[in-house]
Parts: sequence; structure tokens; C-alpha cells
Amino acid sequence: MQLSLRSLHNSYSPDQTPTFVLTAKNSSGSDCKVDLGPKSAVLTITEAGGSADFWSSADCPKSSASVFYRVSAGGSVTYTLKWDRKPSAPECATPAAGSAGAGTYLVEAEASGFAKAQTSFVLASD
Repeated sequence: MQLSLRSLHNSYSPDQTPTFVLTAKNSSGSDCKVDLGPKSAVLTITEAGGSADFWSSADCPKSSASVFYRVSAGGSVTYTLKWDRKPSAPECATPAAGSAGAGTYLVEAEASGFAKAQTSFVLASD
């Protein structure tokens, strides 16, 4: 199994919602099972050059349950995430006010047993 991550667009205007597509591809000759639930597959967004996460799917997931997908031999499954540009905070603490400003951002996906997948995107100003 291999994970890949892409942004639906390279750049988003202020009225567009950043959207990311996580794909798990099975290159083996038999069916596999993959868990893309919030405890197993974590997406984080950081501003380029920054060290702290601006948003993470692990900070306050609506559900912590596993989300298993059956991936047929040679097949793939996709998971789409839309980001509202708002920050998050660990352990459901109150995040900082406001939303992400214009700039370049890095989105990264980490899932147990897989290599990290990442891509970048731009939030454009007016």
C-alpha cells in the first residue's frame, strides 16, 4: 500500500475552500484493508517555513473511531478533506481566533505503516 496526497488546486482565492485528496493505492496481488480514521491517518497543515501546526485532524476529531476501507488488488481508495481555513488546537482547546492568511502552506498525511505523503498549496490574497 502506498499513500499519496494532492491539493485539488495549486492556489485558492479567498472565496474557495482548500480541498485535499488522500489516496491509498494497493499495488499487491491481493485485497488489503487500510484504516483512514482520525487516530490512524493524521493530516496537518503548516505555513511554509513555520514549525508549528496551524491545523491538524488529530486535534479535536468529531469521532476517533477507525474508518476501514477494503482496497482491492491493484485498486485504490480516496478520502477527500475540505479545510475551512480555521486553526485547530490540541486536545480540543480553544484555537486562536481568525483564519489562515495569504501564503504558501504544506499539508502532510501520516498513517501508521506508511511513508509520509505531502503537498503544498497557496492561499492567494484578493
